[in-house]
Amino acid sequence: MQPGVPNNESEASALRGSASFEGHRQNREPDPGGVAEGEEIKIFKRLLVEWAQSQNPPFENENKKDAESACDQRTSRTTSSEADTAERGRKLVTSLLSPSLADKDLSDLRTEVSLVRLKAGEILFEAGDPGDALYVVRFGRLRALLPDGQAQDHLLGDIGRGETVGEMALLTGETRAATVGAVRDTELIKLTRRGFELLMAKQSGVMFDLTRLIIARYRRTIHPAAENQPLVFAVVPSSPEIPTADFVAGLARALSPGRRVCSVDSGQIPSEYRGQWAQSSISENGELTCWLHELERQHDYLVYSADPHASPWTRLCVRQADVVLILAAGATPRLEPQLMELVRGPQAGRVRKELVLLYDGAQRMPGNTAQWLASIAVSSHHHLDLRRRLDYERLARMLTGQAVGLVLGGGGARGLAHIGVIRALEEAGIAIDRVGGTSIGAIIAGQLALGWDSARMQSESRRLLVEAGSLNDFTLPMMALLRGRRYIRMLDTLFGDRRIEDALLPYFCVSTNLTSGDSVVHSSGRFRKWVAASMAIPGLGPPVFHGREILVDGGLLNVLPVNVMRSLGRGSVFASSVSPPERLELDREYRDFPSPWRVLLSRLNPFATPIRVPSIAGILMSAASLPRVTPSVGQGEQTADLVFEPPVAGHKLLDWHSLDELVEIGYRSAVETIAKWPGHSPPRSQPPADQASFPQK
Repeated sequence: MQPGVPNNESEASALRGSASFEGHRQNREPDPGGVAEGEEIKIFKRLLVEWAQSQNPPFENENKKDAESACDQRTSRTTSSEADTAERGRKLVTSLLSPSLADKDLSDLRTEVSLVRLKAGEILFEAGDPGDALYVVRFGRLRALLPDGQAQDHLLGDIGRGETVGEMALLTGETRAATVGAVRDTELIKLTRRGFELLMAKQSGVMFDLTRLIIARYRRTIHPAAENQPLVFAVVPSSPEIPTADFVAGLARALSPGRRVCSVDSGQIPSEYRGQWAQSSISENGELTCWLHELERQHDYLVYSADPHASPWTRLCVRQADVVLILAAGATPRLEPQLMELVRGPQAGRVRKELVLLYDGAQRMPGNTAQWLASIAVSSHHHLDLRRRLDYERLARMLTGQAVGLVLGGGGARGLAHIGVIRALEEAGIAIDRVGGTSIGAIIAGQLALGWDSARMQSESRRLLVEAGSLNDFTLPMMALLRGRRYIRMLDTLFGDRRIEDALLPYFCVSTNLTSGDSVVHSSGRFRKWVAASMAIPGLGPPVFHGREILVDGGLLNVLPVNVMRSLGRGSVFASSVSPPERLELDREYRDFPSPWRVLLSRLNPFATPIRVPSIAGILMSAASLPRVTPSVGQGEQTADLVFEPPVAGHKLLDWHSLDELVEIGYRSAVETIAKWPGHSPPRSQPPADQASFPQK
């Protein structure tokens, strides 16, 4: 890991929480209170129904009701009608089972099905254990770890509601390959090996479903964007002054299009359950826990609104959540000591924790984020204005894996075409949720992260890169041809003292560490310093010193850091590449390398034939912008979901005066690319400025 720079693998692991289990091994005996006599067949049927339903498209709210009104009906949804049960049975038969598999056949499985309940931190099975059963998650979340002999096991991923675990060992006959434990309180249905074999004999179609699930899980292992997404969120306010109710309502609205969303606070719990907060857990099978789990089963997303202190209700919310959102505001970190202990402690140690910092966009931009991050260990953070609907929508996409990350590559002045690409995305209604880049791409990405639109980017680029004069301040070439003061002054004008943590969008840029020979990712610290490092072409511009290490242009090792964005997960990755292969050719063949004096005289003498050889600046620029990491299909983590390649080969790497032409080239090319993209839909209508916010109460 580089100084002051987060390691990508560590950040990706942190996104899913701690990769360890401190709990004890779970007792594998069936829960004595879990399956009543004569109920096994009903439970197993329901298992299969839920399994089948997990393959169906998301629920569509026909009346397009708000999350609040849908949640108001939760009591009536807690018990299914006979008609609903019959419909689910029909779906079961048509999607998973053949009509020949009747109750008589299922009765053979009676002794092979049982319920298993795990507390957060308990282990379901360990690597090396015999593969004696298959499990289906009804509620909760599991985590799979692969032992590698190190202090920290390798994290394979999470297993959420409706997914199976343990099927590989049943199919191969081998021992368990991974250790699996509970991230939060979890309930599973266990099917023994004998029951599995009986089911295979009755219905071979289940094998097809299992094969499809195994393939999907392996894809998720090598493709983080496809990871199992959280379903239950706990919002924990840092102080009583935080408008938690407004935030929860806004988040529920942002999550609700096409989904069933319910928000729950302590005041909505039925009175007969309120005394169970302190005792209710998965092991006690309390009525409140069962009520909450039924609520979770009937909705796509559940949002718990916790108290601003470590109350029994808050502890229950944290124990039930896939993600804990710490809601905070203000320049000085402030969290009740017991609440700090709760979010730091073992109860929340395995759960993904994220910080949501509220700010008033009408007054000022976010600030002092670094102090909050230093006081609370979280996997990521978000900035949100309570009045801006677009902020809620971005947060919802980030939480549910539907975000769009944009990567902007290096390429000198050609990178101005990125502005045109961003303009095309704006017109198509495609919101960018996180951004990163290299060299010139780091500059444009930084402007986007600060909330600039394409029009402002083009205007500021014209003022600083064209009208302000050349950035070339040649000096005695001890370390570089340029002294670098002019472009440092340009970066100071653009970014000032702003920190990356305070940007509206999550941001990173990359540089190359000549001391260690590694590519370095910068996602915290001063914009000015790290962007300067990302664009410091060796030999042309001065390097950036960090401690005793030397940082230069990130394009030396990664001119288009798609792999970095992909490793962060969260959704789709778009990339804009402006480094087409360029042929540096001489005007004719030379027997010997021409003398520098001959080259100079040929240019000074109007009657001499000029010797056309590339300049040292041109050679250095071309060497730094070679596409060493590309986004082409078939390269695993290097693969982008959508690649923009503006045709900029006809422009020089220092052709800053062609700003408007390059922006237009990028725009027209991106419009065509978006139109051909299979995932493109008609642009979403953009609300007028006065309608982009929620009304104030």
